[in-house]
Amino acid sequence: MYDIRRLVLLRDLAEHTTMTAVSELHGITTSAVSQQLRILEEEVGAVLTRREGRVLRLTHAGRVLVDHTARVVAALEEAESAVAATGESVTGVLTLATFQTALTRVALPVVARLRREHQDLRVRVVDAMPVNSVPAVRQQEVDLAITYNYSFRARDLPTGLSSEYLFDDPLVLLAPAPLREEIRQHGLSAASDVDWIAAADGAPSVASVMFACRQAGFTPRIEHRCGTFTGMAEMVDAGFGVAVVPEMVVSDAHRHLVTGPVANGARQIGVTYRQASLERPAVASAIRALRMVAAPLRLVS
Repeated sequence: MYDIRRLVLLRDLAEHTTMTAVSELHGITTSAVSQQLRILEEEVGAVLTRREGRVLRLTHAGRVLVDHTARVVAALEEAESAVAATGESVTGVLTLATFQTALTRVALPVVARLRREHQDLRVRVVDAMPVNSVPAVRQQEVDLAITYNYSFRARDLPTGLSSEYLFDDPLVLLAPAPLREEIRQHGLSAASDVDWIAAADGAPSVASVMFACRQAGFTPRIEHRCGTFTGMAEMVDAGFGVAVVPEMVVSDAHRHLVTGPVANGARQIGVTYRQASLERPAVASAIRALRMVAAPLRLVS
């Protein structure tokens, strides 16, 4: 019988393509990864990888084994979940990842509800952006992740993961006082000749700015860069320009800057989890709590 830990190493090599990446992922040396994969090849009796330049690719035998590994790992977790479901109470440790702007409005109320309803359950919260939290769910480093996806972008999840929609977080335009009324009357095109504030190139929120402005018929002149939405709001308030931000991040102190929603723009907030963990009482309870917390937010959005 093949060793499941070695199978997982091969699966991760298929995704990350280098021994170094797999070693960092598992916290072991590259030589240990290489040794375990050599042992796996001996057990299988076939070559599983081949080198292409600086990366490793799977052979046909390696791809077949990785396909089966996904089903094996899922079956093991389903068995664990089924056994846990036989208990009379929800116990153990549940790890919930959340991006920072969902911490106060979503994650903390969910944790509070779980603590009230399941006193024997320990809940851990991890601050992580979806680009990191979704792989962490797949690697079983966290149980669930509160994630977002911009409405104009499709989402592809790795095999074995599912995502449930919770609510929309509309995108809004922030503008200093002299511009707000003009933008309200004439739409986003009224901001075509002003300076824009945005995150660094490559950030998901930059794509939202470009999409909104293209819809309005112009390319924004991004003059200032800022790593936080709160910082963007402060810069708008100081007269540096305009910015598009999710409504959920706008504090009471900056509410006066909101000119209105951006057409066809929203962050779709959801929860991502492993399909095989759904029967686990702690995971099922957390998803129910997320639905309860999201219900009023869905009505607002």
